[in-house]
Amino acid sequence: MPKEQSMRSTALITGRRLLGPLLCLAGGCSTPALAAGDLGGLAIEDDYFQAGGSVRLEQTVGGDALLAGATVESNASISGDASLAGGQVAVRATVGQDLYAVAGQVEVDALVQGNARLAGGRVRITPESSIAGGVAIAGGSVDAEGEFGHYLTVAGGDVTIGGIVYGDVRVYAERLTVLPGTRIGGALRYRTTSPVQLPEDLEVGEGISRDEDRTAAAADDWGGASAARGAGWFWFAGLLALGLLLAYAFAGFSRRTTAALGARPWFGMVVGLAVLAGVPFLAVALAITLVGLPLALILVLVYLAMLIGAYVVGALYLGDRALEVLRPGQPASAGRRLLALLLVLLLLALVGGLPLLGSLARLAVLLLGMGGIVLALWGWPRAPVAGSHSAGNVNPFL
Repeated sequence: MPKEQSMRSTALITGRRLLGPLLCLAGGCSTPALAAGDLGGLAIEDDYFQAGGSVRLEQTVGGDALLAGATVESNASISGDASLAGGQVAVRATVGQDLYAVAGQVEVDALVQGNARLAGGRVRITPESSIAGGVAIAGGSVDAEGEFGHYLTVAGGDVTIGGIVYGDVRVYAERLTVLPGTRIGGALRYRTTSPVQLPEDLEVGEGISRDEDRTAAAADDWGGASAARGAGWFWFAGLLALGLLLAYAFAGFSRRTTAALGARPWFGMVVGLAVLAGVPFLAVALAITLVGLPLALILVLVYLAMLIGAYVVGALYLGDRALEVLRPGQPASAGRRLLALLLVLLLLALVGGLPLLGSLARLAVLLLGMGGIVLALWGWPRAPVAGSHSAGNVNPFL
């Protein structure tokens, strides 16, 4: 890959203190919708950060690594912690410490020398993988095989476990499949809504118990699994809360984003794509100069935060358009806009489960929102928008 292309949309940030707040912001990238691109990795002696459309780490990292994008691949060793977020995440090289991954699809085919915390619509740990520490997984479909040096805790819909687990195994699922030849050094505790057929050659060191057989002390252990399963609803509630803020506190600005997109949503999507792909490139251009490095960091933080806001703005636009069709000529109240947003988010959540259509739908919504935000801040359209206080010199967010 040419050196110029490998530098594209790549920002290097040194200092372990930065990874915590950056990861919080990058959580918005678990909404898998970023512009496509082919980004290379770069080896450094300390921590490493990279965000873009298609992120590939191809050279070793001496410290911690944080990768965020629509498609994220870690193909090189990471000495410290690895934190990955995106639409599709694949870990195919050694992680020296803990692994954190949140995505629509997560695949681990690697040696992890610490703990692993994984969440996604589909999570898979290959039989060749080895995780030295404890493993906690939350997902719709979970396939956990390989060698696990400590405990294995899983909360999900369809769960399959196999391989060797040296500690306890706890599973909270609708359906559980235990593969033949599975060996568990500790206890197997599970709770399912469907009957479980355990293989005859299953080896369990400290016994097997269903949820109904749990003691009061063991019942407390299941609280974490239940909480993990509710993380998706917590994220949904967060999006709805942001929509509530936009519909009421920033009603004028949110209406201007709808007016800016208007009957030309494709133009807004083109603008959104340009911003989505251009901001990381601009951040890199600033980062290569010592003077521009602080500005590059601020730009990256704002960029990641805007990803969440853009998704909600795009959903608001779709809700507003639906209200215009259902109630032509009638202004929509904030309450109706919020109700329409709720329905759009629910629809996107349902469509999001489809392999290809779901990713395309979320990408389109994100591009709409990003384009609407940029056009509204730019002052498009120039004519005043009814109910938006656009006349005169006013705060563009009110």
